[in-house]
Amino acid sequence: MDYPEIERLKALQEKHGISIRQLPSEEEDFILVELRTETLIFQIFVDDEYKDFDENKPLMCLFLALQSLEDYADSDDYLVWCRQNGLNSSDLKWLDYYKALGEAYDALLKKFGEIDTYINSLDYQLRSGAFWALSQL
Repeated sequence: MDYPEIERLKALQEKHGISIRQLPSEEEDFILVELRTETLIFQIFVDDEYKDFDENKPLMCLFLALQSLEDYADSDDYLVWCRQNGLNSSDLKWLDYYKALGEAYDALLKKFGEIDTYINSLDYQLRSGAFWALSQL
């Protein structure tokens, strides 16, 4: 079965030369990744609740990184973002990261034209449809 969502992720990855690799981190609830395009490099924390991150599955890694960026965009402000991610808003490292994430989001939005995982959140939560197909690649 073909999924246009996966084809769109693949096209985005190929067009911008996107690679993602895991970086060392002391955070227990998040994976720190380096998202690299042909001209940009950013560090992004990824919530990998289901342990899907696998550098041997680059489209899955891209999906998870884009999901973190979408979550940022969907939050009204820093306090909401902290609450949604279960973070202590008084820990200033998260405020610094939130600001850096905003810069990354803006730069990647400008480069990509949109920030979109292309796979709907219900498929991700139910682990079905396009997300299931992505997990099998």
